[in-house]
Amino acid sequence: MFYQDLVILRKGFYISPPPTPLRNFTQTPSPMKSTLLLCFLGLFLMAARPASEIELVKKHVLSERVEILIPKGFEVMSEQQMDFNYAKAQSRPSVIFTNNNLVSLAFNYSDNESDQDMVDMYAATFAKTYHKQYKDATWFGDGVKNINNHKVGYLEFMKPEMGHQVYTLVFFTDVQGKLMICTFNCADRQKTEWEPVAKQIMLSVKANSEAGK
Repeated sequence: MFYQDLVILRKGFYISPPPTPLRNFTQTPSPMKSTLLLCFLGLFLMAARPASEIELVKKHVLSERVEILIPKGFEVMSEQQMDFNYAKAQSRPSVIFTNNNLVSLAFNYSDNESDQDMVDMYAATFAKTYHKQYKDATWFGDGVKNINNHKVGYLEFMKPEMGHQVYTLVFFTDVQGKLMICTFNCADRQKTEWEPVAKQIMLSVKANSEAGK
């Protein structure tokens, strides 16, 4: 998969105003001092903000069949890069969005037939298969959610891969009679930052019943 520890450091500073002189305690601060104090306070508050604010933008993928939120700045992986990454795989995703391979969001529009009645079946089958395949994984949950009046199955876990732990959120649903599977991956050290984003992405998925036909 495509991951790498990404460390974002945001440094802030606070400079205390000079001590008040012992004399003339009732002295009114000058406008210049008041302005400086406000600037220092602003810098302090900025430093206290979250380390990362990830913006999501609405996209249409898989020939307009799916509407979903994707992190701003993510680009579609080139065919050459996909060929390299999946050289030994039996199959590969239909399209992958990534931020320079640090975090990936892959879509697979499969040939497997599916409808709303089959989502529960796929959820049970995938859970059994993944639990068996990734015996050393740490599981956070699996099941079926109702998202935008549509059944969406999901699997959430942390699995070992190439000497690292990888956070993975898989979600799937039927799109125009076929099964669509989306897989979000990031390194374990990025989980705190990206897990809420991955779930926002899942909760935004909408299938278009007409586009792409």
